[in-house]
Amino acid sequence: MSAVLIVDDSPADRALFRTLLSRAGHTVHEVARGGDALAKAREVRPHAIVLDVNLPDMDGHSVCRAIRADPEVAGVPVLMLTVRDNDNDVLTGLNAGADDYVTKDSPGEIFLARISRLIQYRQMATVAALNEHLVQVGRLLAGIVHEIRGPLSVIRGSAELMKYQLKPDDPHLQWLDPILRNAQVLQIRLEHLMATVRSGAPMVVLVDLPPLVRESTDLFLKGSDPRECPIGIETIVPDRVPPVRADAGRLLQVFLNLLGNAHEAILASGHGGQITVRVEPVRDQEADWVRIEVRDNGPGIPEALLERIFEPFFTTKESGSGYGLYLASEILKEQGGRLSASNIPGGGACFTIWLPQAVMPAAIRSGQGDS
Repeated sequence: MSAVLIVDDSPADRALFRTLLSRAGHTVHEVARGGDALAKAREVRPHAIVLDVNLPDMDGHSVCRAIRADPEVAGVPVLMLTVRDNDNDVLTGLNAGADDYVTKDSPGEIFLARISRLIQYRQMATVAALNEHLVQVGRLLAGIVHEIRGPLSVIRGSAELMKYQLKPDDPHLQWLDPILRNAQVLQIRLEHLMATVRSGAPMVVLVDLPPLVRESTDLFLKGSDPRECPIGIETIVPDRVPPVRADAGRLLQVFLNLLGNAHEAILASGHGGQITVRVEPVRDQEADWVRIEVRDNGPGIPEALLERIFEPFFTTKESGSGYGLYLASEILKEQGGRLSASNIPGGGACFTIWLPQAVMPAAIRSGQGDS
């Protein structure tokens, strides 16, 4: 569902366009004054803006320039409304940054077709830019991982050689075993990091979620700045959690992304807070799932924007990239899961990951495998 902002001082024209857009499945917002257009656009973040040239307080061309000058909404497509046979309005509007124009007396089909074209073009351009960005990030990360793997292999190989030369009761083993164990952990984490930007189909394997959730919280805490507001992370995991079939590296990316969002939301509130990660098996829509909730006690998500947060490059943060939640949602979709978001009544936001439980053979479920 796309959101469209109408800026027109005529109640009759607004009613006509509202009817056309609503019947086509769009969510419609509207203002009557040009001076209110920019603030409303920043509030609702529309997919497109329908802007009348003739407004009572300022002309539509000035409004269009103001929109293009604002970094939060500069990329929103603008469709100018003009009167017939006024080429000057058309040229001035295009020079002001409008993407297209339509006359007010055009058939409704023409108006809707132009709105749909603008929205679709913007979405395609956004996804193309996102893919290019991911390619660049992937190259950078691959180079970093390659540089780490070399020294890590030397450390692990040297430690293994030293271990083979020592007797089983040698006291120096107490120093070698932690080196080997942590080198192996680091190697696994490097593989997980590479999986976050690996192209192609996911490497789906049987994944035990509790260790992966603990690994993600551990990585996140170690990467947090201790000088910032104190933020605690509580992990609630039952004794038994069914496994899922997923790509562990890409799931790690999703967990780190959600933890980062919760962390930033709490910091924006100006005081310390708490992040709670809860893992539990559930049954929903006649299917068995593992549900992972990431809750924070930050300010929450504006209700008007709740349906938009999984769109590529959509962000409510000044320094946000707007592709983290989109990628997280896409990663879960390709693995048969889903991601949803809601506000907590007492304050804060909750992101919920749904992953289908792995179908296990009866012998394994009962613990009676072949001997």
